[in-house]
Parts: sequence; structure tokens; C-alpha cells
Amino acid sequence: MEENSSRYKKAFRRFEGSIQMGKSPTCELLFDWGTTNCTVDDLVELLKRNEFLAAAALLLPDSVKDSDNAAKWTSKNTIPIHEIHMASDCPAENLEVPCSISDSRSENSSQDSETGFCRFSFEELNKSTNNFDDRPVSAGGRKVGEGGFGVVYKGTVNSRTVAVKKLTTLVDISIQELKDQFDQEIKTMAKCRHENLVELIGFSSDHDDHCLVYVYMPNGSLLDRLTCLDSTPPLSWIKRCNIALGSAHGINFLHENNHTHRDIKSANILLNENFVPKISDFGLARACGQLKNTVMTERIVGTTAYMAPEALRGEITIKSDIFSFGVVLLEIITGLSALDETREPQLLIDIKEEIEDEEKTIEDYVDENIGREYSTTIEKMFLLASRCLHQLKNKRPVINKVQQDLEKIVTILSV
Repeated sequence: MEENSSRYKKAFRRFEGSIQMGKSPTCELLFDWGTTNCTVDDLVELLKRNEFLAAAALLLPDSVKDSDNAAKWTSKNTIPIHEIHMASDCPAENLEVPCSISDSRSENSSQDSETGFCRFSFEELNKSTNNFDDRPVSAGGRKVGEGGFGVVYKGTVNSRTVAVKKLTTLVDISIQELKDQFDQEIKTMAKCRHENLVELIGFSSDHDDHCLVYVYMPNGSLLDRLTCLDSTPPLSWIKRCNIALGSAHGINFLHENNHTHRDIKSANILLNENFVPKISDFGLARACGQLKNTVMTERIVGTTAYMAPEALRGEITIKSDIFSFGVVLLEIITGLSALDETREPQLLIDIKEEIEDEEKTIEDYVDENIGREYSTTIEKMFLLASRCLHQLKNKRPVINKVQQDLEKIVTILSV
């Protein structure tokens, strides 16, 4: 029995690892399936038993046509993504337009009546970024970084430094999907304003390349600082804990107001001049009613090395944000990236299993830039990360509890 359990765990890790590396887990699954003398009928029955009816119907269309389980295509706990009522966004009370918006408005921009954000012309943003100079800022250019949905440039508007994100199809998505993400980010940022959420100043939509304009974050991302990009000094343990706590505050605000971010990662936690963390990149964020139901989507989005098991199956739930934040906590402790194909284990989340199996200890993975005198609080953060990374979503703590535990850690460090 234990042998079978071990085999299955290794198989699942292999399948998930294929996804993280951008490879097809299907090939790995079929190879494994072919070694067990199973048939297509066996696979279909297994899919039906676990209510993956769409997959079963794809393999054998007649297998679910008259099934008693057909009603479960849309269960009472599942809402099709196109039926979500989006009116339950973050409350608008006390959400005045930040003074920084008016400060950043130039003679070529105007205030959008629906959102209150500045509406810039593409020509103005093009000029402010030196024609979207693709050379890195460190090399005298304007490029700050890039992600799956766009490139971020450093610009100047009305004598103020800003970050301009030019949306570009760097991944396999349509132009329409990219525009949908543009609209979603503006909608979310218009409704949700908080000290630990990045501040959107305005946007440009008068050109094929849509742009979003944010307050510039001079200390880059948490990922940049953990990897000491451009030879910056390593973050102290106390500073890391405060960044973790501030990030939890931001996520808690989203969850309290019925939003799930869906792409929490260290690259999306930006740091201002005082290292105050700001959650960014809301193109994938969703308002999900009271978030008591599981929402399904056909398109799997996010960054796979941070994605919870249910997110890889297409579920949208706030519990997936908790899992992703657990990966971030491991990054904070270890200074290691979430995925490194040259490392063993390649996935950072796998160190949790190694430690739980007593193959290694957390001390084996602690960032060498952190002093050993912090072992007590490091252990507490690792235990918190482990709870966040539970395979079963309902076993993970709510973000409010995560926030409370981080507050206790910060309190210990401040004594």
C-alpha cells in the first residue's frame, strides 16, 4: 500500500513538473498509463467517477450522453465564468481619486469620467519612454521588465516618474483576450484602492498597443530584491517579514472585498522607496460574488510554479491565492526562485515534502544572507507557508489568519 502511495506521489509530482516547465503533462500521463495495462474505457470511467465529464465526453462522446451524472455539468457549487455577477466589486465608499492622478495629468491628458483615471494619448507615453526604449534601465534605456502580457517601461509624465506597461501578446492569447485583461485591470483598480495595492494613474487606448500607467516603484519587485538584481544589497530578515505582512494586508483587502488575484508571485509584489509592498498586475483578477462558490474557467491562467492544484484544473477560488502566497513565503525564507530547472528539486514547493519527510531541514534551505539568530521566526514562517501549501484547498488558512500569524512574527522581531 505504501509502495503504491509513493508511486502515485512521484507520478503526480512528475506530471505537475511537466506543467511548470511548459511541457505537456499529457505525454507523461499517457506514458505512465501505458505501463499499467489500462484501457481507454478505464480512463473514461475514472474521469466520470471524478466528474471530469467534459474530458470523458471528448474521449468517448456516448459515455456521458445519458449519464445520471449529467446534471453535474453545472453543479450548485459551480458557476460558469460567463454568469458571474460582477457588480459585487470592492466597495466604492471612501475611495476618492488619489491626488497623484491630478498631479500626473498633463495638458495632453484628460480625466476619464467613468473611472476617474487619467486618459493619456499613446503619443505622449511613447515620448515619455523615449519611444519605448527596450534597453534595460541599468544600461541607460527605459525597460524595467516584462511579463506574459506586456513590457514595463520607466517614463516621465508632468515631471513625475511613472511606470508604463505596454500590453503585448508575449504569450499565446488573442488580441481580444489582451484587451479584456486591460479592461479588467482598470475596472479592478478603479474599485480597489489600498496602501498595499499598486496605484494605477491612468491608461491609453487610442492605439493598437494599449498602455497602463502606474506610480513608479523604485525598488522593483520582491523577486528582484531576493535575487539581488543589479547587485543590490540583500534584504534583511526583518525587512522580509514586513514585506510579507504588507503583502498579506493587500491580499486580505482583495479577499474581504470578494476578489481573487489569481497570479500572486514575488514578481507581482512591488516595493516603493520605503520597501512598502504593493500587489500588482490585476489583469487576471476576478470578482466572484461572495466567493463561497467555486468558479470554473476553460482557460488556465497564471504562473504555473505558483499555482495550486485546483487552479491547474481551472477552478477560481481565493484559496488558490493562499497557495501562491505560500510559495512566496518560501522564496522569502530561502531566496530561491519558484522554479529552477538546473536545481534539485526544480520546484521550490517540493522542499516542503523533503522537510516533512525529514530528508532535509529548513536550515538546509535558509538564505545564507539571513542571520542564524532568527531561527525561531524562520521556523514559524515555514510552518505558516506549509499550511498555505496544503494540497486540499479547504485545509489552507484564510488570509486573515495568515496576516495574524505574520503580525506575531513581526512583533517578536520588534521586541
